[in-house]
Amino acid sequence: MFIRAKAKKNKTSSKIYYTHELVESVRTEKGPRQHILLSLDPFDLDKKYWKQLAKRIEELLNGQKRILHLDDHIEALAQHYAKLLISKKMAEKNEFTENEADFHMVDVNAISSTEGKSVGPEHVGVQAMVQLGFFKLFKELGFNKTTMELATLLIVGRLIHPSSEWELKRFAEEESGLDDILGTDFSRISKHALYNTSDILFEHKEQIEQFIREYSKQLLGLGESIILYDLTNTYFEGNVPFYQKAKRGKSKEKRNDRPLVTLGIVLDEQGFLKTSRIFEGNVSESKTLLDMVNEVHKQAQGQHPPLPLEKPTVVIDAGIATEDNLANLKSEGFSYIVVSRSKPHELPTPEFVEIKEGIKVHSFHQGDELFLHCLSEAKSKKENAMVNKAREKMEKELSYLREGLGIKRRLKRYDKVLEKIGRLRQQYSRVSPGFDIQVTADGQNAVDIIWEFDKERLGKPYNGSYFLRTDRTDLADEQIWSIYIMLTVVEDAFRCLKDELGLRPNFHQKPERIEGHLFITVLAYHLLHYIRYRLNETGLFHRWKTIRSWLSTHRIMTTSLPTEAGKVIHIRHCTTPTFKQQEIYSAMHITSESVRKRKIITSQK
Repeated sequence: MFIRAKAKKNKTSSKIYYTHELVESVRTEKGPRQHILLSLDPFDLDKKYWKQLAKRIEELLNGQKRILHLDDHIEALAQHYAKLLISKKMAEKNEFTENEADFHMVDVNAISSTEGKSVGPEHVGVQAMVQLGFFKLFKELGFNKTTMELATLLIVGRLIHPSSEWELKRFAEEESGLDDILGTDFSRISKHALYNTSDILFEHKEQIEQFIREYSKQLLGLGESIILYDLTNTYFEGNVPFYQKAKRGKSKEKRNDRPLVTLGIVLDEQGFLKTSRIFEGNVSESKTLLDMVNEVHKQAQGQHPPLPLEKPTVVIDAGIATEDNLANLKSEGFSYIVVSRSKPHELPTPEFVEIKEGIKVHSFHQGDELFLHCLSEAKSKKENAMVNKAREKMEKELSYLREGLGIKRRLKRYDKVLEKIGRLRQQYSRVSPGFDIQVTADGQNAVDIIWEFDKERLGKPYNGSYFLRTDRTDLADEQIWSIYIMLTVVEDAFRCLKDELGLRPNFHQKPERIEGHLFITVLAYHLLHYIRYRLNETGLFHRWKTIRSWLSTHRIMTTSLPTEAGKVIHIRHCTTPTFKQQEIYSAMHITSESVRKRKIITSQK
């Protein structure tokens, strides 16, 4: 086995350039011949190291240990080319037959496993794309094979390894078995390939969102009479001077020192994506609500079939449910279900009915609206835990302040003690109204502090109580509550986008790259929500982070077995899935075999 350089002339410029090939000599009936094993380009290794590289590749193919000490760069090249050669041979000639027994005498002390990579999360991600029709869509959009593979890497990569494009490139080359699943090679992705593919995806944003909306609806029988709406923002690490939507605003990550851009998404009542839109970083939900609702409604009405209702119901939280917004929705003919921002006037005597374990409701009319008074045991426990924790902290501070009145160099002046108590009331505003605090003075100094706490004096009852407000008087109490609870899907969606899918921060500078990064995150969310939807159907309600961790131990590797006959059997195979992994695959209705076994046999020399 040796490396050969071949001179070629450029037809347009007459310039000479060289290609490099890995070659082996073989005996034939017509005499010795040279057989090209692999093209090595791009190849820039100094010629004096070619013999060492070829020798090391041969050792790896034959399962031999390294004999000579080699430079790390040469070793890395040898590992890379050996992997490519084995993969090529496996693709050309697969000698593995599942139902046939194949016995060999092997040297168990020389067995080795290499190229171990993750395939569990990748398998689930790719199969979710298959089931959601992504590859059918890519063909309709005219994507070639390479573009489809890189688009899959971007979307599935954001799902399983949220990161920048540069980090995703490294992950695909070194850690992920996604290329094994797709039957391609990500070992050397070109410098700008992922950026260019991101641009292509964003260019087709409207067609892609339209397709996945229609396909998901048909696949899962989704309704579209309810719209869930919310916004989130992401900050930039740089100043992005050329991106007009980057504005300073109120950051949900408390990063008001950085420029922001805002992402709005609209979901249906099951949490599936309807549309997304990118706004300036200083916009608020109250300003964009009607624009977004009208946009998704316009898109939906232009499709076949259109929305089942002439105007859908919009579900929003209290932060957006201003009187102006509700009036605007009504003027456009939309219905709404919201949390009331204030307690209704003339509250009737409640007659609660339990609609679900731990949930009681009482409905009543005021004007043309229906109010639903809700009591939640879980919410009550949470609220009381927060009140008790805040009360304990404030009492601890008060005790420390009182003890200091008799200790040298601690706060004693009456006016300063009152000032400190005022700051404590501000810090613990949730429980401050319940405290009656008396400070006894002797001259300019305070000599005692006593207090009482009465929960009844708090500004609101912490009993898990809240009010829903709607103009949908045709709905039953349980329907109204169930529809509103689906708004937690939006909150969970954004938590996934931010915490699990790498929405923040954004490192890009070019406008198209910034918006492409956000759009890929939205597509990854669509995959994620579909996966969780399927898992939830079978009673698996774990977070994606947990699911991803369980799947990550499902690996693919190449095992090399030196035989007594002087050959080496190379088998590319997956590890046996664990019970949890099998459970996830079954819930997704996919096979546990993400990649079929492949085998080649090489001869030791």
